[in-house]
Formats: sequence, C-alpha cells, structure tokens
Amino acid sequence: MKKSSAALRYLLCAATGVALFSCKKKDAPSDPVTPDNNQYVNDWIYQSMKSDYFWTDKLPASPDRSQDPETFFYGLLNRPDDRFSWIVPDYRTLVSSLNGVVKEAGYSVTLFLFDQSKLGAQIQYVKRSSPAEAAGLKRGDVFWAINGKEYTYASGADVDVFLSALEQNHTLRISKIIPGADGRDSSTAPGNPIQLTVQEYAENPVYLDSVYEINGKKIGYFMYNFFTPDKGDSSLLYDNQMDAVFGRFKAKGITDLVLDLRYNPGGDSRSMLNLGSNIIKGFSPGKVFYRREYNKAIEDEIVKDYGADFLVEKFTPKSNNIGNQLQHFVVLTSSTTASASELLVNGLRPYMQVYLIGDTTYGKNVGSWTIYARNDRRNSWGLQPIVTKAFNSEGNSDYTNGFPPQQVLKEGFRMGVLGDVKEPMLYAALTHILGVAPARMAQVQAPARSTLRKVGASQQRRAYANQLIEQKPGQ
Repeated sequence: MKKSSAALRYLLCAATGVALFSCKKKDAPSDPVTPDNNQYVNDWIYQSMKSDYFWTDKLPASPDRSQDPETFFYGLLNRPDDRFSWIVPDYRTLVSSLNGVVKEAGYSVTLFLFDQSKLGAQIQYVKRSSPAEAAGLKRGDVFWAINGKEYTYASGADVDVFLSALEQNHTLRISKIIPGADGRDSSTAPGNPIQLTVQEYAENPVYLDSVYEINGKKIGYFMYNFFTPDKGDSSLLYDNQMDAVFGRFKAKGITDLVLDLRYNPGGDSRSMLNLGSNIIKGFSPGKVFYRREYNKAIEDEIVKDYGADFLVEKFTPKSNNIGNQLQHFVVLTSSTTASASELLVNGLRPYMQVYLIGDTTYGKNVGSWTIYARNDRRNSWGLQPIVTKAFNSEGNSDYTNGFPPQQVLKEGFRMGVLGDVKEPMLYAALTHILGVAPARMAQVQAPARSTLRKVGASQQRRAYANQLIEQKPGQ
C-alpha cells in the first residue's frame, strides 16, 4: 500500500484481528515527545485517521491540535460504535510483545472481588520452565495482596494497576481453596512469602494435548492459549508443534475434538489459518475462511495494489487435517476468548457444527491498523484505529456481543487440573460428546455455591489480545 509519509508499519488487529505489515529497516531512536510537539504529532494522527479510519466521514472537522496526543486521539473516535481504537506512546513496546515475548514471572491470573471492593487473584495456569513453575505455583492458587499490599477496585484502571504490579519483581503469599461441606468455599491462611523474579519469557501457546478413549470413542483435547507461529524468529516452531498435535490425533484415529480456547485472546492470522485448516470438514482449495472489508478508499487502494484476493482468506491443505473423521467439535470459551479465536469459530461454522461450552466470548468483529512513523525522532506514537471488519463465507459478522455458548459453564474457585477428565469444563465437553456422564469415571466435583465476581484477567495486558496478525503480501 502506498503512503506519502515515511515508511509505516501496519498491524491489522481484527477482532477479528491485526495485520502486520513488516519492514526490515532498523529503527532510529525517537526523542521524547514534549508538549510543544503536540501539534506535529496530532497533525500526523489526524492525517492517518482521515486516510484509514473505518468511520473517516465521522471525524470532527477542526479538532483542537494543541492537546496531548492521547487526549486528541480519543476525541476523534466515533462513539459509541468505536469502543476498540487505541493509542500507545511508544510503538516498539507493542511490536516487541506481539509474539508472546515479554517480561513476566510466568503465570496467568483471573482477578475477582472480595470484601466487596478488594481485588484478589486466582492462577489460571502456570507456564512451563518459568520462574512461577520453579517457585511451585499451581493452578487454582489464590493470593490477596502483592508485596504485602492489598488493592481496591473501583474501575478497570485499578485492574491495570494490579496486573502491572505482577510485571515487576514481586512477592506473594499463596492461599489454597478449601471446598466446604455446605457447598461454599473458604481458603487457607496465606502461606510463607514466595519471591518471584520477572524475566524475558517466550510463552509457548501449544499448552496441552491428550487423547481419551472412553465408551468406544477416541476424543482429542487441545489447549491453545494464543495465536503465534513462533517467537518472532520465522522458525514456525509453534505452528509446527500444532501440526504435530494434529498428526498425533490423526494417527490415533480420534472421533471427536475438544478445543480449549478459554484463555485465548487472539493473535497471528497465520496460526489461526493453520489451526482452522487442520480442523475444517470437507476441505477443498477454494473454501473461504473469511473476507475483510475496509472503508471504500482503502479497499479500492488494496485491490489496486494487491488484487481482490487480498480481501479473502482461504483454508490451506494440511496433511494432518482431521475434519472428516470428527463426529463432534466442541470449543471451550470464556469472556476472554476473543478476536482470532472468535474468527476461528465464525469461519468454521459454515462448514461444520461448532458446539460452545463456557461463557459468552469477548465480542470483537472489527479490526485496526497499528500505524507508526519510521525514523521520526519527533514521533514515537503508535495508533490502532479501527479500519476493518471480517465476515465468514456466508457473509456473517454479527458477534459484536460475543458468541453465547450452547452450554453455559463459568469457571469458579474449584478449577480442577487442566487435562484431567474431572476438570469441570472438560468433563462437560466429554459428557456432551458421549451423551451421558463418562462411564468408569469419578463424578466431577459438585459446583460450589460460592460466587466469584470476575473483573479482569492477565490476557487483557497482552499485546496480542484482540488481534489477528497478518503479513503484508509479498513479504
């Protein structure tokens, strides 16, 4: 795509996702943006929005360009339709973490309220070969403070403060959940302090896979926690590992599949395409996965420069595709299942039954370019204005309120062990597939009467959240 300014890089975040228009030139350092530089930066913001914004005709004609860039940008947005566009002061921070390489201790949490206004956290899963694993943290562990400090909750900003504290070296005192005879849960007293050091850590999204042979069926289970092909080194390491999972499923002759996306907030379209192509039933080369739509000027420019095929993504042939042998396909979801995960569901539905168990998904069917100026010492800002919308092969894109599950099942304090057949969400999926509670299997633990008011999760702090990263044609 031609641009009149210095070379720009684009990341298409459609919640459908995000498109990465890569550039190999080395960045020059940017000088700090000062108040007297606001006019310069805001002129660039307005020009970018005027060119690419999905609602370009709704932009104010004469905004106050003396404001700080963040205030200026949010004042341009077409509310209430646009609840997703955002801006960052340093684009390099965003780009460096798109492949899951960030500084962290290596665990993911759900945040909840206790004592009406205080924040607590429960560990969703511990990442392998991480400081958290070495320290002995476990799924289901609870903590009520960080470095001995409790946090109160009044808005989403307080969630960000809590989560940002976990991105620095910190100390936790862990409690365990104790199921009560009355159906309510309690917790142990906090244990001894555990010191956790953050490090640059590359999370592997290929988290867990198993095959269960129950009542004459072979049921595959795959937990996949975000979309990226590799660490950003072009090795395709994670996509190759994904293919190996489906190779094992195919070799074992699975009859049914449970895909666990409850913690998957989105990511790279290449990996989403790879996953969908391993699952699609009745594959043929011309089958359309999804179609992109932009404002008319941008769409005309894309078609002129790259051809109409750029607007359409098709499934690709995969030797380990298992679609034709599947009798049931179940996806486990939560409120943080978003973007590329939702597009995967939407793109597969025209070709096969997709049964959802869990919570209503996040609900984002629009996308944005992340735009930034290269080699501009006066401007380090990065934009992600909404510029696109995604439709499946039947023209459907109606999931702005998320996909409601056919079977509602929200995680509570009694989380269970991931991959264990008694883990509540997996147990529900197995029961659906079998038509009855699995024989010769211990009964799943009774649900607690305790309520859990969730207010946030680690996924919202990840750069790949609500994104679908795509590569520019020809690169």
